[in-house]
Amino acid sequence: MQLVCGGVLLTLLVSLTLVHANDTKGVTIEKSFLQSVHDCAEYLRVPRQRLVQYLAYEFPPDEETKCLIYCVGTDLRWWNNTCGLQIPAIVNFFQPVLGDRQYEKRTRECLERNVHSGKTLNNCCKAYETFQCYFQEFGNLVTCPQYVPATKLQATQAALDCLNILRVPTDLLECYSRGELPDVTETRCLYHCIDHRTGLYTSESGIHLSRFYVRDLAVNDLRYLSKETKTCRNRIRQSGCDTCSEVYKTHQDCLTGLGVDGYTSGIITEAARIALANLGVCCETPVRPEPATEVGISYASYQPKHFVSPCKTCETIDPRLDAPPVVALPTASPPRMYGHRKACSSCGSVPSVEPVVKYNYNGFKPAPFVKHVEHPPSRRPQLVYFPAPPPPPPVAVEPCSCCSTPEVSKTTAFSTFSARPHGPYPSSRSCRAEYFSTGKSS
Repeated sequence: MQLVCGGVLLTLLVSLTLVHANDTKGVTIEKSFLQSVHDCAEYLRVPRQRLVQYLAYEFPPDEETKCLIYCVGTDLRWWNNTCGLQIPAIVNFFQPVLGDRQYEKRTRECLERNVHSGKTLNNCCKAYETFQCYFQEFGNLVTCPQYVPATKLQATQAALDCLNILRVPTDLLECYSRGELPDVTETRCLYHCIDHRTGLYTSESGIHLSRFYVRDLAVNDLRYLSKETKTCRNRIRQSGCDTCSEVYKTHQDCLTGLGVDGYTSGIITEAARIALANLGVCCETPVRPEPATEVGISYASYQPKHFVSPCKTCETIDPRLDAPPVVALPTASPPRMYGHRKACSSCGSVPSVEPVVKYNYNGFKPAPFVKHVEHPPSRRPQLVYFPAPPPPPPVAVEPCSCCSTPEVSKTTAFSTFSARPHGPYPSSRSCRAEYFSTGKSS
């Protein structure tokens, strides 16, 4: 016979559980057995006619049904492949018959016969036989939603969320990451946030000791449900302290040494390490290109390059690359004109000789000494002579290694002709008779 919660008809309850979503606050999950059956039927693609049979509490011993019960046990946390049955979680879904004092003994004997007898069974068969022992011997199946404990990973995520919500400072995070939890306001409110987010505390009822018992299902510590623990919890709650201090003092004064030792402090330490690792890490790490080797010198080679991170919610990273070292490349420079060294012989310096091609066929230098102009009256060409420029100053001759004392040339030698002035120049009369005669002899 199934126990109907609050006197509601079974058919009405089934329809409500299939329509309404789970009652979830934070990471708190409350789910009924029938809700879990419906979810697992969706996961395993069970035909609808079989689902109707399961909702009528008929569980035939076929392979499909056994694997569905295994899914339900995993979903409601009363079964795992490592430890098998988790007693605190499964007894949460069964209600013993009033006045029955042999239900625990009968259930234990059933498990010994069908599960622990040494038979080789797969996980689906073990979970199914375990469920049948509780379903047949322990009591009636509770149809109301029950508390489903969070996994260790979910509890750590809840602690990390609380660290971010409460904006715990970095220096305190470093203390938490080392396993040091000082008694300060931030720590007390962190305990309150975690218990409230995981469903272990409500403002109406305070600390839920029965949910702590289910949370530490691997230990099955019945001291959570003892009269002494309840009295301690009620005393702190009635003391009139604030909610953060109420939760923290209950943990320290009433729950220390119960269940899994250091459960809450352990998830705080792990969450603080994750929070420290996340500090300064943006949504996307900007790709920083490797600096290329510059060839030559250009304007862009020493300009800073800007890389703006696409992350909008985190700190903007604007790295600037250092200017690459300027490497001077060999360039073609024009040759330097040093002039030719004056030739020297074993007996002294020799004056330089200028080539004859610099002079015309008469031995005279070209313009500005001689210029062809037109004679005004006759419009015939004539030669006009200009005076020669003054001679340059004496040039000091560089002595060679074999000369003892430098010598200075007395005269300026610029050709192979004899040292004389540019003359005697022909007169205007003789020039006209020589070049512009009309056939008469001169």
